[in-house]
Amino acid sequence: MPFDQVMKKWKAGELHSGSPKGPIVKGQKQAVAVMLSEKRAAEGGKSEYKSKSLSKALDGLKHAKP
Repeated sequence: MPFDQVMKKWKAGELHSGSPKGPIVKGQKQAVAVMLSEKRAAEGGKSEYKSKSLSKALDGLKHAKP
């Protein structure tokens, strides 16, 4: 869902976390997080949408010697 649609739903109190029956999103940062999560799922989990700290941690695990 595009940014403007997410913000309109959030301002109207219609944006839900998780499923449509889930809790209503109350904060703007949480609304942006929901949008990024949906975008990540739609894009097939592309690495450009993942958080930087998670990517660094995963890279460290890949290169770690047993």
